[in-house]
Amino acid sequence: MRRGGLLFMNDWVFGEAADSETKVSEGNFVTAGKIAAEHIRRRENGITYLDVTSAYFQIGGITHPSKNGNAFYRLDVTQKEKYSPANAELANCTAGATVRFRTDASVLKFHALLHHAVTGMNHIANRGVFGFDIYTGTGTNRSYCGKSMQIFTDSPEQCEEELVLPGGKKEIQIPLPMYAGVRELIIGLPDCALIGLPTERCCLPIAFYGSSITQGACASRPGNVYSNILCRALNTDNLNLGFSGSAVGEQPVAAYIAAREISAFVMDYDYNASNPVVLRNTHYDFYKTVRAAHPSIPILLVTHPYYAQENAADMERKAVIQETYRRAAADGDRNIYYIDSENFFLPQMRDLYTVDNLHPNDLGHFFIARAIFPTLYNALKAGDYFV
Repeated sequence: MRRGGLLFMNDWVFGEAADSETKVSEGNFVTAGKIAAEHIRRRENGITYLDVTSAYFQIGGITHPSKNGNAFYRLDVTQKEKYSPANAELANCTAGATVRFRTDASVLKFHALLHHAVTGMNHIANRGVFGFDIYTGTGTNRSYCGKSMQIFTDSPEQCEEELVLPGGKKEIQIPLPMYAGVRELIIGLPDCALIGLPTERCCLPIAFYGSSITQGACASRPGNVYSNILCRALNTDNLNLGFSGSAVGEQPVAAYIAAREISAFVMDYDYNASNPVVLRNTHYDFYKTVRAAHPSIPILLVTHPYYAQENAADMERKAVIQETYRRAAADGDRNIYYIDSENFFLPQMRDLYTVDNLHPNDLGHFFIARAIFPTLYNALKAGDYFV
């Protein structure tokens, strides 16, 4: 059965592995050693080094640097003065962004220069702060290619790695750091290796807006953030606009989301608006800005996770989100959904899902993605958003 460029025996289910309809060996490839000199960084010792901003790679989850001030930046780099100082700074972090390409190389050289790393966060592993991940596979059938010890964590300023990969043609997906910026990313391929653009995505990117949890805290590595898990399960790009400690319904961010081509929007902010009055004054208006630009896409209103008895402030914030949902539905919005975090985790031993009773760990991120997936998938399917 065809679902968004993938082949499934049954309907699409969370975590089901299915290759892209396009075979990984099909399409156009070039030999690295034959790429014209003006398109490469350097050649040495039988290796051709390419910048990932070149035409031989696909960058997802952010505006391509060539169209955004040559920066790996999550917002509009020309509009920095319109964003809050915290949002403008954290937009340097590349949460949600990916680099994809196909190759038959069995070895990759990896060189990265980083900046704006948010160091000193004792509750997140370095791999989760300024590390990279790497997956092979197509569609939703992607395999993690990590090592037994942390990789991609030489320092918060630079990283040098040599990666041994499975043989044959395969697609590579590299999720970029959650809490650091990428100044430069260079991939080295043997001169005899082939390189080609990746297979197709299943739908336009999914946008996420929220707090540090949305940005990725406290997943141990980028691929384990709930939004990355969801987008891997749907084979789409992740427009991650999570901002630690600073997502309070800023209209310039809403306007940025409104201007993007997206297939769905997960509106996951309430915790940083610690005063429910602030949330009440911004939540519905944020929704309306995005909805006005995207009159038909699914919009999911999500409440923040908790791990013990809800307190009064939690319930008051949740009531604000419920009110946005009711107002939207009363206004005729038929593609608005409310996701209650009460349903994220099993009731037993809820402390298993968190690092600090605030941020989810890897298990917590997985369960959040699993809880959101059915609503998101069914809404995308009903709206015929899969290509």
